[in-house]
Amino acid sequence: MNRITNTVVIAGAMLLASDVAWTDDDIEWVTTSRGRYEIAIGVHSWPGIADMQPARGGEFDEVGFNLSMAGHWPLWRFDKSELLIGVNLGFFSNDSNVRFVTEELYSRAGYLTPSVKWMFGRNHRYSIDAGAGYYLVDMVEFAGDYPLTVETELWEEGAIGGYVGVTVDIGGGDAARNRGVMFSLKTHFADFGTVRDQNPGLPRTLGDDAGDLSGPVHMLQFGYRWR
Repeated sequence: MNRITNTVVIAGAMLLASDVAWTDDDIEWVTTSRGRYEIAIGVHSWPGIADMQPARGGEFDEVGFNLSMAGHWPLWRFDKSELLIGVNLGFFSNDSNVRFVTEELYSRAGYLTPSVKWMFGRNHRYSIDAGAGYYLVDMVEFAGDYPLTVETELWEEGAIGGYVGVTVDIGGGDAARNRGVMFSLKTHFADFGTVRDQNPGLPRTLGDDAGDLSGPVHMLQFGYRWR
């Protein structure tokens, strides 16, 4: 999962570096050739992870925290709408009361998906979003105090998945609309298969079959967009 964290940091720096001065072209079109960029945080509901039945007992929280970043560029401009293509990078996590040795387990998940946005409505403030790509999830224990934290991974699995959703820009209507707040609703789908202890040398915690973990994961996000 360290590769997900590193990728998020690198992508965030690239997106922030793209915030350059805008020109009159931004007034004529909601999205210029320089594209549209988003960063958002939110909460999510993952019923599937709450249904897990670890051998040691306890459960994972259904509600968790998420973070995402995205960049999209115009592919086709219609009379009253436009189609953008790009990439979406995200991370989401869920706590639990499932104790491993000294601490509770923590679930982390990340995704990297090529994606599209169809923007429409007044000033193109609304969009229908969709993407498909790679999802990775694990369950770990963090023991000790920062920076002397020991990470023990009990299970990890990757899968191909995707999402659909809608986004609404708040504000806009003049030249200043090149940036502002937004909120979105998204539902992610991925099937990670059976959750189980993958290292027989560790204390029995998840067991041989804690259940099959899959979506949907329902996300509510608030964020900032710019061009």
